[in-house]
Amino acid sequence: MQMTLNIPDFTPFALNIDIAELQQTIKQSTALMLYKKGKFSIEQASAFAGMSLYDFMEACANNEIPVIQYQPEELASEMQMMSRL
Repeated sequence: MQMTLNIPDFTPFALNIDIAELQQTIKQSTALMLYKKGKFSIEQASAFAGMSLYDFMEACANNEIPVIQYQPEELASEMQMMSRL
């Protein structure tokens, strides 16, 4: 699917980037936001951003977005299992 987004002409100049970099920045930022909100899986988000899974995980780390997300009860269960080792 293709979508058109109207961006003010000054945007690339204000950010000091070219159009291709602006497109990638918008895709990556959107993917990070949707992943953080739980709307995309990490695989979906990396595909949306046009990035490898590893590169998307690095982008998550750079933006302080956890890649491994445990629910409190899952974490308690994992910790209990580890304490038995």
